[in-house]
Amino acid sequence: MSITWFILNGFEVNPDFYKCSEDLTSRPVGVRRPFWGAYFFLSGVSILILYSICFFAIATSDLMRTPAYKTMFVLGIYDLFSTCMHSVATGILGYYGVAYCDYPRLNLIFGSIALGSWMGCCITSLTLAVIRICDVCPTLKVKKLFEGRRIYVFIFLFWAYGMYAAFLSKPVTFSSSYMSWFFDPQIGNNPSLYVNLAHTFNNGLMAVGTVILYGYLAYLSLQKSGTVGTGQLSKYQILLQAFFFCIFHLIGSILYVYMQFVSAPEFLVLISQLAWQFGTGMTTQA
Repeated sequence: MSITWFILNGFEVNPDFYKCSEDLTSRPVGVRRPFWGAYFFLSGVSILILYSICFFAIATSDLMRTPAYKTMFVLGIYDLFSTCMHSVATGILGYYGVAYCDYPRLNLIFGSIALGSWMGCCITSLTLAVIRICDVCPTLKVKKLFEGRRIYVFIFLFWAYGMYAAFLSKPVTFSSSYMSWFFDPQIGNNPSLYVNLAHTFNNGLMAVGTVILYGYLAYLSLQKSGTVGTGQLSKYQILLQAFFFCIFHLIGSILYVYMQFVSAPEFLVLISQLAWQFGTGMTTQA
């Protein structure tokens, strides 16, 4: 059921799980969403432009020698691919009301990229939080794990995890009815066939890890910042950055799992999609 099966079988969809019925009346119907389609596309292009500038600054910085910047570089690549899916592709598909059966192959390819980039972002951003905690509190013994060439072991794991999600895991598919992505392509099969436990575990870990690690990072940063003047302003910035990063990733992680198992109302699905979008790029700022 993975994209690897799709590639190895001559780019033909798996007939047991992803083949659309010849009966047109049983196929999912696309719904044109011009407002949200235009919003996601235009905002996605804007995010890509701004993020590319930040990414270039990271890639050319002298600090690329540090574990944090090496990790942010990997995270930046994942975030750029993720933005192409959760905003640009979502906007185009939603604007024209594309249903899964209109372009099943393209849908599966986009869904694999979306899942791989999201799960890659998750593991990389959580590791980045640990690295930043070590930078703020350099006496921690765990800091040694990221020193020297050891950081490249983690970088390899970041890519391996993302590639596993993209190529060896069940992909998500787009639904213009909800302007979001679901594992079930809604072609009449039992929804339990499409449950992706790796995604469920990933999002659970992301929800808990984000709050604990970035909350602790904010606490350490506040302890080391000043109490008056610019120090007070710095405290507010730290709190706001940590709050927004945590809230967007917490909402996105929980709701995306929830709506895969429960028929969620449209507004909740849309909130989860917006949380995914807003969370992109915030890791390098938090």
